[in-house]
Amino acid sequence: MEDKREITFNVLCFNPEVDEKAYFKSYDVVLEKGITVLRALNYIKDHVDPSLTLRFFCQAGICGSCAIRINGVSKLACTTQVWEELEVSKSKDTITVEPLRNFEVMRDLVVNIDPMVEKLKKYKSWVIPATKDADLGKKECTVMPEEFEPINPATDCILCAACYSECTINEGSNQQFISPLVMLRAYRMNKDTRDTVGEERLKVLVEDHGIWDCTHCYRCVQSCVKNIPIMDAIQGLREETFARGMTNSEGARHALAFKDDTMKLGRLNEFTLPLRTLGMFGAVGQIPFAIKMGLKGRVPPLLPHKISTRKQVQTMLEEVERDSKKSH
Repeated sequence: MEDKREITFNVLCFNPEVDEKAYFKSYDVVLEKGITVLRALNYIKDHVDPSLTLRFFCQAGICGSCAIRINGVSKLACTTQVWEELEVSKSKDTITVEPLRNFEVMRDLVVNIDPMVEKLKKYKSWVIPATKDADLGKKECTVMPEEFEPINPATDCILCAACYSECTINEGSNQQFISPLVMLRAYRMNKDTRDTVGEERLKVLVEDHGIWDCTHCYRCVQSCVKNIPIMDAIQGLREETFARGMTNSEGARHALAFKDDTMKLGRLNEFTLPLRTLGMFGAVGQIPFAIKMGLKGRVPPLLPHKISTRKQVQTMLEEVERDSKKSH
């Protein structure tokens, strides 16, 4: 492949002071092989359009501030190679750049991250030790290697908000969802042996738009720039709610109903699931939805039969539960 080529950058621009809505602006530039998207954008800002606004700092994949959407995926501009991006893009000479989703755009590629920061504050995303403030710093608070190992992957998070941007539930809930980033942070703090407010933190996490709203789409895992197993952390928080006896929530009751049905029948009893999850009054509210499903021919059996492979399913669930207890 040639060492230089002309590349078109389609950048979604927006200046709230003069623009009614965002629009794409195209920049044709000749770039050398080996350049990152961040360097390319800075070249455009320095030599083509000084008004182009973006955020960056370390330029080394550490601070997370240059996260943007590149060809429809949230990434770090400073670690994304232009040549590599062109190889996987639909257009071999064009790169589309947009600001992160699920945030208010302040200008061009810069978004307002204050809502994310407020969520981090609300859910106490830091270690709160038993040591009184006056005694902090006077003695070491050690963490043994075996204690640190469970939270080691989570400590790699740089708060770049790529997972926040790609989260479909965060988008669908009008940004009220707690977000994968905050849940990862909460898991990391709850597993830290120095922390003392895990139960208090968890009580808030199970509220509306909390840990049970996640639908396991794995977009957060796919977009994580540090390859952190975020879904493992979310599942870890859910398991912790059961360990602490926090089962009086729709999400927890839903999960328990799934487990009970699978153990007894090898399949889900959809007819009684709303009642067991939502209670009598909540289930009544689902009647219009049930009618719509019935009109489309989606009617669950009143008395579901046990599947022939029920014993194998039970054995699998028992093994999963044993492995889960060992890991915790």
